[in-house]
Amino acid sequence: MPTANLIELAEGFFCYGDDEATTRFGYREIFEDDAYAFDDLPANPVVVDVGAGIGLFTLFVKRRYPAAKVLAFEPVPRSAALLRQNLTLHGIRDDVVVRRSCLGAKPGPDNDFTLVPNLAGNSTLYPRELVEQQQLMATAVGEQRAAALFATERITVEVECFSPALEGFAVTGPIDLVKIDVEGAEPDVLHGIADSDWPRIGALLVEVGGARDVVERTLRERGFAVRSTRAPFMWPELGIYNVIARR
Repeated sequence: MPTANLIELAEGFFCYGDDEATTRFGYREIFEDDAYAFDDLPANPVVVDVGAGIGLFTLFVKRRYPAAKVLAFEPVPRSAALLRQNLTLHGIRDDVVVRRSCLGAKPGPDNDFTLVPNLAGNSTLYPRELVEQQQLMATAVGEQRAAALFATERITVEVECFSPALEGFAVTGPIDLVKIDVEGAEPDVLHGIADSDWPRIGALLVEVGGARDVVERTLRERGFAVRSTRAPFMWPELGIYNVIARR
């Protein structure tokens, strides 16, 4: 595995990442601007991190709620490996389980997946999501640089449905928070939640673009109060929102 950069994101706070700019962007969004903050969770919450990346949100949860139990799902092999490195770096061992898979609507072991090696967080089951992103990037850094950043590879990943995936972790009580950031597959993740599991979920945070109406409608139908705010630091043309749902 290539050697990752050890990046100091704040005084005394380090994290492994391949791309410093992307890692700093994620840190600013999650840690400094509280875009993902939930201050009303119990002292020992159960959190499901869907699309965990290199683990910044999981680290955020564990800093704010040291007794939290986190189930982290990340399909990109390199990102999942960095996530595990970051957990080790921060001394987190027993309360976080990492699974290298997607959560979606149709389970299977070998699903086509578009990897964006230079922007791993943009990797997706739905590559059409990348077209507008690359076009907007080109206006900022030029077409050649944008093409290099958005160069893609095809890999296969395992897709699991939410509820069957959790059965293997023996999570039988409340699920206090579900965070979803899956580059276009957000409705698929929600579709994979069994009817019997919806009442167990206390809150959700979903970063979503074009499927926002579908996500909001699904969450309201399941009895949540829903509020959406534009995701900070994103190009407005992308229409990316953080949808927050609470009981």
